[in-house]
Amino acid sequence: MNRALIHRRAQRLLPAGIETCGLLHFGMAPGQVERVLLGSVFASEQAQGVVALRLSLSTALAIRRKGLRYFEAGDWVYSAFAAGCSLDIDDDVCGTTVAMDALPKTHGAGYSAVAQDGRSWFVVLPVERMVVYGWWE
Repeated sequence: MNRALIHRRAQRLLPAGIETCGLLHFGMAPGQVERVLLGSVFASEQAQGVVALRLSLSTALAIRRKGLRYFEAGDWVYSAFAAGCSLDIDDDVCGTTVAMDALPKTHGAGYSAVAQDGRSWFVVLPVERMVVYGWWE
């Protein structure tokens, strides 16, 4: 699967107002690709992964202007965190440390969301123009 296809598929999973303009990173833990493939054949393993996307400039500016009001509730539960706070994503949740490695040590205000069905999450860092999307099933 090429980077453009991964980007398009990931963009479709995000709420409509969060526009991205490229793929920064796509990753799974070592051995996870094999488990996902076997799980799809035998329906026994959980699929998990993380993708980091570049947030479009217009979306980043709009989020910085409006803050949490930018986001619509829909199928997501949103929250905000302040500059300098550490973002705690449990390794059991994301299945890899890629998301944490992708985040700057100190960052501006950010926003996180968890899908109401509990199967996916994302973090938006408008200052860094980054969206990290993760899933598990």
